[in-house]
Amino acid sequence: MKTNQFLGLVVFSLLFVYCGSQVKTTNPKGKDLTNYRTYAYLPNTGFNTAKMESNQDINKVVLETVNRNMKNAGYALDTENPDLLVLINSTTSIEQNQQSDAAYASYPYDPGVTAVSPLYSNYFYPGFANFGPITGYDVNTYQYQEGAVDINLVDSKTKELVWSGQTSGAIVNAANLKAQEELINQIFSEFPLFQDKSKK
Repeated sequence: MKTNQFLGLVVFSLLFVYCGSQVKTTNPKGKDLTNYRTYAYLPNTGFNTAKMESNQDINKVVLETVNRNMKNAGYALDTENPDLLVLINSTTSIEQNQQSDAAYASYPYDPGVTAVSPLYSNYFYPGFANFGPITGYDVNTYQYQEGAVDINLVDSKTKELVWSGQTSGAIVNAANLKAQEELINQIFSEFPLFQDKSKK
């Protein structure tokens, strides 16, 4: 009987991860995202929360899934002259990440920061340290549950936030790596370029 109850709880938890997550996306400037062709990353340890640091597989899945969705949307990786910059954040302890001295680059960047997490390897924009503030980016507006992840796309020329997506599902509490991948895919399911393709 106890075994059946345990299995029932596991199934319910998985269903909650897959179906219970809500996605919120915004395009604050109403930008036509088809005008952009290339992307790179603003390196950020803001999604390496204390819970996630113990499992680098989670961080890797987040980054690889975002990367795959960007390429599927038609963008090419270009670290030297990207049109879009991708900033990944977790809603867990954002203020703490801003105030602490991170071993690796964490947005907003401290003066003289140079170290980048190995997770970003060949994906990041080398001029990140001098990028400055992002217009429209306000971490105080995020009211999502602890451990959720948000993805921000920034116009590299104007430094304006042109699209963001968040999921209320806690990435750090997802039952397995496949569930964590699905949470990121849920965010991108609301991405305008994918929405346009689905209507055709």
